[in-house]
Amino acid sequence: MNTMHFLAEIVREGAPLLRGRVTAVNADNSIVVAGVGGEKGDIVCDLLHTSDHDRLSLNAGDEVLVWVPSQEETCGVVLGRIGPDCRSAAVQTPVELTLTAREKVTIACGDSSITLRADGKVLIKGKDLVSNAQCANRIKGGSVSIN
Repeated sequence: MNTMHFLAEIVREGAPLLRGRVTAVNADNSIVVAGVGGEKGDIVCDLLHTSDHDRLSLNAGDEVLVWVPSQEETCGVVLGRIGPDCRSAAVQTPVELTLTAREKVTIACGDSSITLRADGKVLIKGKDLVSNAQCANRIKGGSVSIN
C-alpha cells in the first residue's frame, strides 16, 4: 500500500490525526511526540517509511503529523514532518570552522589525507599533489628537501 492510499484509509476510517511536536527520538528509533494544544500526553510513535532509502531524520522540536491509535496499547505513527524540507534549505557556510583534537586531526578521502599532529607535524599524502597560487607560492622551512 503506498503512502497516499494509507493516508486515504486513515481519513476514511475517521482515525484521529494530530499535529504534534517531537520531544525525543529514542535509541530504538521510536519517536516521542507531544500533542500541540491537545489533551493527550506524550505519544510513543513509529515512523512511516515511504521508501527504502533516505529515512526521514527527525529532531526534538520538529513539528509532525501523527496518526493516533484508538487503542492505548498501540503505538502512534509519525506520517511526516510539517514544514520545509531541511535538505532543501540553503546551507549556511560558517565564516570560520575550527576542529580541535588533543593528539591529531585527519581529513581523508580515498588515497589522500591531511593529518595535523599535536607535535606540530603536518602530513599531506596523495598520489598527485598540486599547489596553486595566484600570487607568490613560498616554500619556507628550516631546511627544504626536494626529492
